[in-house]
Amino acid sequence: MLHETLQPAPFSSANCLDLNASTHSAQLAYGLQETAIAAWGQHHLGLSHGASFDPITASAWLTHGESLPADDIEIDHIDNTLPGWSVVMPVATVPGRRVTATADLAGNSLTTARNIGELTNIQTFNDFVGTSDTNDFYRFSLSQVSQVTLNLTGLSTDADLLLIQDRNTNGIVNVGEVLASSLAAGISPERISIRLDPGTYHIRVYPYSGSTNYTLTAAATAITLPTGYDINYGYGLVNAAAAVAATLGQPSLTPVPDLGGNFWNVDLVNARDVWAQGYSGQNMTVAVVDSGVDYTHPDLDANIWINRNEIPGNGVDDDRNGFVDDVRGWDFIDNDNTPTDPDGHGTHVAGTIAAEDNGFGALGVAYNARIMPVRVLDQTGSGTWQSVAAGIYYAANNGANVINLSLGGNAYSAEVAAAVQYATSRGAFVVMASGNEGAREPSFPANLATAQGIAVGAVDRNSRLASFSNDAGVRPLSYVVAPGVSIYSTTPNNTYQFFNGTSMATPHVAGVAALVLSANPTLTPAQVAEVLARTATRSGITV
Repeated sequence: MLHETLQPAPFSSANCLDLNASTHSAQLAYGLQETAIAAWGQHHLGLSHGASFDPITASAWLTHGESLPADDIEIDHIDNTLPGWSVVMPVATVPGRRVTATADLAGNSLTTARNIGELTNIQTFNDFVGTSDTNDFYRFSLSQVSQVTLNLTGLSTDADLLLIQDRNTNGIVNVGEVLASSLAAGISPERISIRLDPGTYHIRVYPYSGSTNYTLTAAATAITLPTGYDINYGYGLVNAAAAVAATLGQPSLTPVPDLGGNFWNVDLVNARDVWAQGYSGQNMTVAVVDSGVDYTHPDLDANIWINRNEIPGNGVDDDRNGFVDDVRGWDFIDNDNTPTDPDGHGTHVAGTIAAEDNGFGALGVAYNARIMPVRVLDQTGSGTWQSVAAGIYYAANNGANVINLSLGGNAYSAEVAAAVQYATSRGAFVVMASGNEGAREPSFPANLATAQGIAVGAVDRNSRLASFSNDAGVRPLSYVVAPGVSIYSTTPNNTYQFFNGTSMATPHVAGVAALVLSANPTLTPAQVAEVLARTATRSGITV
C-alpha cells in the first residue's frame, strides 16, 4: 500500500534526487529497506501510470498531474523520512506542499506476517498503521531462552503493541495466545520486556485511534542459567531426606514406607525418612506471618510457641519487646495479643508445618516444631505491607528460626524488603510463596530470593507444576517446588479442609527447613537455602 503525506512546509528535495520545476516532475527514490521493493515499484508504478521505471537504479519519474489508484493511497498522516519508496511531488491544488508515499512492509495477519528471522541483536523497522492498514504483524524465532524487548516509538497518534504465540498454528489469535501487551495512552512509547522460551512468536502493531507512522525495535538477549536450574520449577522438588543427609554429611537416608492417603504430601517431600533419624523439628520455632492461627485447635495446641519471658495477663510488657502480654504472638490487625484466625488461611499453613503426630487429623512436615502466630492479614485475607513488615520484624526479634510468608502481591515494598533482610541478618530463614497468577516469575516478596530466603512454587501429587503457580523465571534465584494442590490440613474450630495454592506449598519448605535446622542448628540462612536447592529432586517434574 502507498501512503501520502501532505506537508505544510515549503517543498524540499532532501528526500529525493531532484525536482524539475519546469516539468513539475519528481523522482521516486529507493530507501534501501528491501530489494523486494523494486518488484513492488514495477507493479504499482509501471507504464500504466505514465511513468518510466529503471530496476537498476530503482528510480522512476512521475509527470505532474499523474495520480495513483485510490485504493493504493491514503491521505491521513504526516512524515518526512519514511524508509522504503518515497514519492515526492508537488500537488497542483496545494502549492508549496509535497506528497510522500511508502510501501507497507509488514504483513496484515499472522499468516502473512513479515518474517524477520531469528531475533538476536537489535532490529529496527519503520512503517505505518491507520484506518486502512489496521494491523502490522512481524514473525520471529528464538533458538534459546531469551529476554526479549520490544519498543514502539515515533507515534503521532495512539498505537498499541502485542506479543503473540500462535500455539495451535491456526493463524488466529486465540484466547491465551497473547503473551504480553503494551497499551500506553496517547503517543507515549509502548514497551514489552519478557522472558521467552525457544519457539516462534508474532508482534502485532495496531492503531488505537487515527493513523501514525512508527518505529519498532526488537531485541533478544540469550540467558545463561545456573546448572540444574529450570525456568519453570527452579532447582526442583524439595527433598527433606536428601537435604538432611547432606547436612549430616551422609550420602543418603534409609527409605521409610509411605503413609499414603491424605498424607501423600508428606511422602512426596520424603519427610518420614528424616523422622526415622530422630529429626522432627524439635527446638525449632516457625513464625506463621499470615491471617493468624487457631492456637486452640487440638491438632496444633501442643505446638504453639510460648513467650516464656512474658507473664500472662499482668498488663505489663515484661520482656520489654514493645508488646504487652504477647504470650502466643501478636495481632498486627487488631493490635492485641490474641492472633486468632478468622480467615482460616494461617491455620491451614500452620498445620502443614507442625500439625501434631497424635494419631488423628493432619500431620505436619516438622510435627515437633513450634508455631509462632503472627497475624498481619484480616478476615478476608488482605493486609498492608506495613503490617507484613511489622510481623516479620516481630518474628525475627522474638527468636523465630524460620519465617513462613504465604502471601504476596505485585507491588514492591521497600519496608518489607528491609524487614526480610533484617530477619535474615538475625539468623531467620525466610520462606516465601511464589504467587498464584500463573506468571513467568515470582511475585513480591518471593522475588527477593535472589538475595535472601527461598521462593516456593506448587506441584500436585504427580509432581506436575500447578497451572496457577508462578514460575521460577529467567532471573536465577533460590526457588524450589513443593506440594500445593489438594493439601489436607487444619482449619479453625477443630476442622480440616483441602486447600490449593503456593501458600500451601510454602509451609512444606518451611517444615523441611525446620528439619534441616533440627539436624544442624548452626546453619546460616544462606546455607539452608543452598542445601535445599542443591538437594532438590530435578527429575520427574512435568510442566
